[in-house]
Amino acid sequence: MATTYDFTANDWVVYIVGQQNIRKGLLASFLEREFDFCCQVAENGYDHPPSSFVGSRSLLLLRDCSGDNAEDVLGYVATFGDRLLSDKKIYMALINIAPDLEIEAELLRRGVRGVIIGSHVAPDLLLRFIGAVLSGELWFPRQLISRCILESRGQIAANEGGTPAPLKSILPVTLSVREKEVLMEIGIGSTNDQIADHLCISQHTVKSHVYRIFRKIHVPNRLQAALWASKYLV
Repeated sequence: MATTYDFTANDWVVYIVGQQNIRKGLLASFLEREFDFCCQVAENGYDHPPSSFVGSRSLLLLRDCSGDNAEDVLGYVATFGDRLLSDKKIYMALINIAPDLEIEAELLRRGVRGVIIGSHVAPDLLLRFIGAVLSGELWFPRQLISRCILESRGQIAANEGGTPAPLKSILPVTLSVREKEVLMEIGIGSTNDQIADHLCISQHTVKSHVYRIFRKIHVPNRLQAALWASKYLV
């Protein structure tokens, strides 16, 4: 593939879940061909991968939500509890979510790494989606990420029509001005490329800042960093 992503395919396995077996099989074949992943398709009733399949590798749980209602999707996510937020070796991504479910904000809060709304996702979009998620990026609408961060800060009400209630938090670690800028960009879902453009710095410098930020605030990934930013960067 021409695009270079910040992950190694051999370090990952992909477990594909969904109601439509033919689509799951086609999806597995496509990802194996394009990324050289080791994929396994879930049989009906077996939505959690066997430990023998995962081994010591990182796991991408990819659910095709075709035909799912909101209860189906949220119920599946809930079966993993807090692991999606705390376990740096488990990522979840959801595709083909019906537009009328309007559950993206809840999925973000529960630790899902990315969603694609609508049916029949185009192959090139799916490749960018998988590549971005496994490179540590969040794939959600930017406005949604911003709104969730502001809600968690208390700067806007979670329910429409409420009264904003700004909060003041004491930063528990020392971050430089530039590190705060980078962390804010992570908080609104910016990629490393976008951060470099916005702050007029090199991608190498961005990666160095991200590495130092993660160490300082003791988080393993961008999702946890975004949640940390929503709590402390007022």
